[in-house]
Amino acid sequence: MLSSYIPLKKITIILTIGLICLFTNTYAQKYDPFDGKAQDFHARLTRYFKSPEDEKASLKLLSDSTAAFHKDSVWNLNNLRVHLDRYESLLVSQQRHLQYYRLVCYKNNKDTLAQHTGQKIDESIDVLQNTVNGILQKVPFTTINSTQLNKYNLVKYQYLLAQAKQNAVHNLSDHDERLINKLLDDHLIDRYDALMDNIKADSITYNGKKYNPVNDKQIFLKSPDSLLRKMGMTAYYQAYANHAEVLAATLIDITKQRTALFKAYGFKSAPERTYAHKLQLSEASVKQMLTEMTTHADVLKAYQQLQTDQVKRITGISHVHSWDTTLPMGFTWQPLPFSKVQPLVLDALAPLGTEYVQHFAYLLNPANGELDIAQGPNRVTEFTSVGFPRVPESLYMKSYGGALSDVSRLIHEGGHAIHEQFMSENLSVPSYVKGPTFLYESYAMLNELLLLDALEKKDTTVKGKAFYTKQFLDKLSLEVFTSAEEGSFEQGLYDGVVAGNINTQADVDSLYAGIMNKYDSYFPNEPQRHSEWINKRLVFDDPLYNVNYLYAMLVTCKLYELQHNDSKAFATDYTALLKNGFDAPANVLLKKFMGFDLNNTALLSGALQLMRDKTAQLKALYAQY
Repeated sequence: MLSSYIPLKKITIILTIGLICLFTNTYAQKYDPFDGKAQDFHARLTRYFKSPEDEKASLKLLSDSTAAFHKDSVWNLNNLRVHLDRYESLLVSQQRHLQYYRLVCYKNNKDTLAQHTGQKIDESIDVLQNTVNGILQKVPFTTINSTQLNKYNLVKYQYLLAQAKQNAVHNLSDHDERLINKLLDDHLIDRYDALMDNIKADSITYNGKKYNPVNDKQIFLKSPDSLLRKMGMTAYYQAYANHAEVLAATLIDITKQRTALFKAYGFKSAPERTYAHKLQLSEASVKQMLTEMTTHADVLKAYQQLQTDQVKRITGISHVHSWDTTLPMGFTWQPLPFSKVQPLVLDALAPLGTEYVQHFAYLLNPANGELDIAQGPNRVTEFTSVGFPRVPESLYMKSYGGALSDVSRLIHEGGHAIHEQFMSENLSVPSYVKGPTFLYESYAMLNELLLLDALEKKDTTVKGKAFYTKQFLDKLSLEVFTSAEEGSFEQGLYDGVVAGNINTQADVDSLYAGIMNKYDSYFPNEPQRHSEWINKRLVFDDPLYNVNYLYAMLVTCKLYELQHNDSKAFATDYTALLKNGFDAPANVLLKKFMGFDLNNTALLSGALQLMRDKTAQLKALYAQY
């Protein structure tokens, strides 16, 4: 997020909400989430630069300074500290411009000049980072010992130097690097994205009305008519299954391409490199986790059975399918104006401590100019924090409309913003803002769980409490079990392609079915879903990323447990963790500040017990209907 310019964000999958925001057109026209003050909910760009002219002048000076830095080719132990200090200063200055342009382009996707300038800055940052990393990956910098770190005043850069040394092992010659760059491109991913964006299907007719199977999925899921739901979802799955052969071939080609790429860099497999890079874990450790997850499928199936029984009770449906479980259970969320969101969010986050809440209160105060969440023309569909150490912080959402999903996004992305702000105020090395994505996400997911807790406690009705408890369980099952399903599918795909066992669509379908049959009690009776893997975009666009969400939620559940066990001590330790940034591997940081590590069994037991407890809570609430 911090190093890329308006990327195709690997969107953290936020709260799955079904049938929430049902209100009449008349009410929708009258409802204003900002109470007539929408103009106050746009971020002030003057926090970055006094004016566009000032920004342009600053960028010109920065360009000259960066060019001078690149020309200075004499690096040694005596001047390394000076060079690294200068590098970090240039990085902050470049990021100020980059974050400024990110926000400008989010606010107006028609501003092609801003997009071009932002892209150039992003490229300049890449060149700067690659240049410095290349230098640090050579002797004498890869052989620095603790005595030299102290002698040359380099202690604070110890982790930066250690990372460079670790990455140097997988360096290629300039010739090989150029060759790979020529051969490697995103045409396979582009092929997938283009096909998915243009999937067509013949309309279906039900009770005299026509439906588009691709575009009307939400209509099918919201329909109280079980026959329409089944007919619509069957047509939806079939629309994509019609292209399964070419999409399976594309997926297999992506797998082969990435396997060859990472083997060229000296890794045994694509999973080995990806897990080491994104999770800082070995492939063996992740595979052990995925295997262990299958032994706990009963936890998910118990929740699914509870939902099946409740749907039968409420609707009288005899054969419940997965698409029936999103039906409303007697509670409808009402849109929440921003004036009511502020106290709700701050109350929900109170367990994280006074300092955290104060920072979040500052973020949510529109007078401070950090929020950009009011609807407008040409806004990019994105929900993200915009920040970097020593650079103003902002929170961008395409719009805030008061739906529960909006509140969830606000507290989630706001969590990223506060994390960035804490690091901005405390890091001595700005580069330490970058760490494993799953940790970033675990901190933001904790906010979502605390929000649902607060909503459940505040509601005085049985059906309201059941609604929020179900949302909590849906979040857990999505991030823990769906991510485990997807992680197992991708690991099996890479293993199978390398072994020569996966070559066709039938092979991919068989792999997917074998995994889903272990976890999902609905899947064996829903043949429509045999090629459901097609719609899992990250499998194509960011291979092997899905398992990150599993680890993120496992860490979140552990943090949630610690907070409930000792709220005061937790708030102090957790705030220190957020402020620290990433000057060590994830395992080391979690152990140092929170007292736990990424031990598979210990992490799993806590998350699974939380899901069991919440399932029992929901069952008791359903019994009171």
